[in-house]
Amino acid sequence: MPDRYRIAHVHWAFPPTTGGVESHLYDLARLQVSCGHQVTVVTGEPEPTATGDYEIVSTPLLQLTTIRDAEVDPDYARDLRETLRAVLAERRIDVVHGHDLHHFTPEPALVLTELRAELGFSLHHTFHETWPDVLADRPVYRTWDRNYAVSTFVQSGCERRLGFRPLLFPLAVDTTVFRRTRPTFSHTGEPVLLHPARLLPWKGVHHTIELLDVLRGRALRPRLLLTDTQRIADWDSELDEYRVEITELIMAKGLGEQVEFISPRFDEMPALYNRSDIVLYPTIADEPFGLVPLEAMSSERPIVASHCGGIAETVLDGVTGYTTDPGDVQALAARVAHLVGNPAAARAMGAAGRRHVRGRFDLRAYGRALDAHYTAGRNGRSPT
Repeated sequence: MPDRYRIAHVHWAFPPTTGGVESHLYDLARLQVSCGHQVTVVTGEPEPTATGDYEIVSTPLLQLTTIRDAEVDPDYARDLRETLRAVLAERRIDVVHGHDLHHFTPEPALVLTELRAELGFSLHHTFHETWPDVLADRPVYRTWDRNYAVSTFVQSGCERRLGFRPLLFPLAVDTTVFRRTRPTFSHTGEPVLLHPARLLPWKGVHHTIELLDVLRGRALRPRLLLTDTQRIADWDSELDEYRVEITELIMAKGLGEQVEFISPRFDEMPALYNRSDIVLYPTIADEPFGLVPLEAMSSERPIVASHCGGIAETVLDGVTGYTTDPGDVQALAARVAHLVGNPAAARAMGAAGRRHVRGRFDLRAYGRALDAHYTAGRNGRSPT
């Protein structure tokens, strides 16, 4: 009989805030409950949205605005310790799983290290990205039961920057949710491109707009859907300024009629993928992992993305989609034009992508493997 645990996930944000870590937790918590675990999510999200029979505890002590002020608040660490101790002790938590606790402020990681010794839970942590690391001078995560890296890119980054190599444990998506309900290129009218990303400069949205301009020169006028969520973990306050930049670029190039801004909830994303024919993800900085390519492939959409970071570990170039050098708009345009002109090839790539994700990145297989890590960690065994 598999072990059943009382699990607490700790992370700064949760949907409706949009981001890869938030999306992952949104699905993982629901999956773990369906497998018989008791799950509590502890987050700074002020108005979190649940997807199943798990508990969400929201505390302003994990909100980024509070953390910015924590340096001048001498009671922050004490208050955080009291809050986390009450949550974990009252629920008799067996496993605490932190996510990117090496970001923003060291206090949650330091407090959990103390509480682990007091309360006896096992402590796991996922590095969803490497940098920044506010625990470099006090790398307490080295003493925890398990540390995971979501890609070899992140794993190597941890080793290079931190002198520490977590276990490689790529993320996954729910293939029962992200699935095809409409074949790509099965509608009349212009093809539809989708760039599903937070409006931040490194996501390369400006290159997607430039792509439309290049395609227009090739007598192609596809429609473009841009996700425009306003709820992101925007530590550097980049969203508003970048959105203005993107809007001005669209107007300057006369592309307003081709571009539609959409603000979907996470549970609306599967339908949005099915509205599209091709998914774009031309990030210009190294993507630590990238759930968007997995969601697109699981939905049987060909993906055209940058060959960088963790994306190079998930997209099979020429098989499930195409990867190009970051910032190479002409290469992006050539790949998109090829797919538009070859719908059968696009559908074949989509089908290959679906098989690829189901074979290597399925959420249920991820959950079973994570259960095994939890059990091994509690028994003090070395990772396999």
